[in-house]
Amino acid sequence: MTRDRKVRTGWKIIVALTLIAAGFAVYPYLLFDPGQSRVAIDDSFSLHYPLLLVHIYVSFLALLIGWLQFLPSLRARKPHLHRMVGRLYLGFVVVGGISGLVVGMYTESYVRQMAFLTLVALWLFTGWKGYSAARRKQFDAHGMWMTRNYALTLVAASARLVTPICILVYLAGHWNEPFQGVPAILEHVLEVNIWVGLVLNFAISEWVIISRLIKR
Repeated sequence: MTRDRKVRTGWKIIVALTLIAAGFAVYPYLLFDPGQSRVAIDDSFSLHYPLLLVHIYVSFLALLIGWLQFLPSLRARKPHLHRMVGRLYLGFVVVGGISGLVVGMYTESYVRQMAFLTLVALWLFTGWKGYSAARRKQFDAHGMWMTRNYALTLVAASARLVTPICILVYLAGHWNEPFQGVPAILEHVLEVNIWVGLVLNFAISEWVIISRLIKR
């Protein structure tokens, strides 16, 4: 198996797993019914739910196409297509990030609010750094920043993938306490799963970057 094929296979596995997880996040919003929202909607802000929809759908599109920009064959054989995908992806990041900043300010839990706002701020910052590096033709730096940026895009999925692990950790730490019920446990877990996904994805992205530098 060639290196290019290994890269494609690896990305396909990542995308398949993340799309499954992200699908669960998008599903409640397919009918555009605020009553199905997993996020508490602030009725005093009429644009809360529409902006939430924008953020969710645009972020999903960024996740859906973002992996294409890392295919070596696409960069080498069709650079114009690589640039088009990259610009479209970054457009989704900008729209998703700005709408996310507004939506994040209306998050009920302060811990979740700070996790979400930190994630969105890093998402916009790394996207800007990646774009700026490409404009300066610093393509090595561009690749590093876009790796970090897509890792942050994947937090939407990884935060859900690590939820079962967070539940097990919680149960292990509270084994001698009366069982509180699944909703109560989830309330605790959902306070930290974004932080866990953020740290995990960022660590993986740095490992990927360092591994590429060592192989050169």
